[in-house]
Amino acid sequence: MHSLDLDQLRTFVVAAELKSFTAAGDCLNASQSAVSLRISKLESQIGRALLARTPRAVSLTPEGVRFLDHARSILRTHDAALAQLAEPDATRRAVLRLAVSEHAAGAALTAALGSLKASLPEVAFEVTVGLSSEAREFYDAGEADAAIVRQDSAERRGGVTLFSDRLCWAAAPGAAHAPAGGAGPVPLVAMRGLCGVKAAATRALDEAGLSWRFVFLGGSVMALQAAVKAGLGVGIFGSRNVPAGTEILGAREGLPALPTGKVVMHTRQSGRLRRALTAAFQSAGGAA
Repeated sequence: MHSLDLDQLRTFVVAAELKSFTAAGDCLNASQSAVSLRISKLESQIGRALLARTPRAVSLTPEGVRFLDHARSILRTHDAALAQLAEPDATRRAVLRLAVSEHAAGAALTAALGSLKASLPEVAFEVTVGLSSEAREFYDAGEADAAIVRQDSAERRGGVTLFSDRLCWAAAPGAAHAPAGGAGPVPLVAMRGLCGVKAAATRALDEAGLSWRFVFLGGSVMALQAAVKAGLGVGIFGSRNVPAGTEILGAREGLPALPTGKVVMHTRQSGRLRRALTAAFQSAGGAA
């Protein structure tokens, strides 16, 4: 058997991680057809189908699952050897500082970090998670190389649009939550401090002529999800962050429509780093 081609191996690993030839091409600065060709050549060389393709998704075959760890190991050894030659102190690594809004990434963060690990194996990550306003402050102060934030109608413009995300009202089944029941003001579960999601919700209620009050203010999306699941009140989440086991509310319960916001990236990075960041969060957001 001939020697394995490193570009083909890397393309296979990235495509397997992202489950998409298009996203893999974005990470590797290659066209979708180039990604497909590299995978086909690798499969031809080893005599096994590694990836199953459908019009909507890419998945590992049983042979691909077994081969993936070997491919990763080969690439780790190769990348470590090059890094050591380029940098005598092998303990020093490039660090990418990310400021990520919980309301922006939420459940997509795990998939995004997995994608970044696959496409930037030589990079260490320093991640700060909080409000969109905090992430922008970190970025503006030069304390983050990229900020992933939610951008709603009244907020600062600019940045690279990654994906759209509609806001939803959510409450525990059977919890008192809406004016349609004549129970008084809408009991809101929201972030404390400045928060674009909270502002969008209260603005929508005000415009609909509905009264409201805060029954819980938390410091994280996880805290808000817990409060909503416990039946304390109505939460406002992007569609990717609606807690499992809760109900999405709307006009039937007398609540106004909420706007669809955008998740955007602010970054000074260029080239490979910028492509990897964009592809990671776009793919993760689209998969939700």
